[in-house]
Amino acid sequence: MQQFEVQLEDTASQKYQLEMKSREIDKTLEELEGLGDSPALYKMVGNILYKVENKSKLVEDLKEQKELSQIRIKTLERQQKALEDKLKELDQSMKKSYEEMKKRAPQ
Repeated sequence: MQQFEVQLEDTASQKYQLEMKSREIDKTLEELEGLGDSPALYKMVGNILYKVENKSKLVEDLKEQKELSQIRIKTLERQQKALEDKLKELDQSMKKSYEEMKKRAPQ
């Protein structure tokens, strides 16, 4: 049961991180929409900052990242639901076993 709880926490944490990443991408896309084509744009990759030559390519890449994040979030939501259901099932099973043991125990 504890293993499922740890998996549930990990899943929730991953989902939260992806939701934050998705929001950050949304804000970045909003900012890019407000810019003209003239300002220089830079993109951080690891520890390297490099100049982006094609704004539309950057926007396309960000939209793709967001789409992939959304797919992963939906997958994590399904995993989270399955783990929650399994935990409920285990909890009910343990309560049932406990009640049966109480009935059998001499009083």
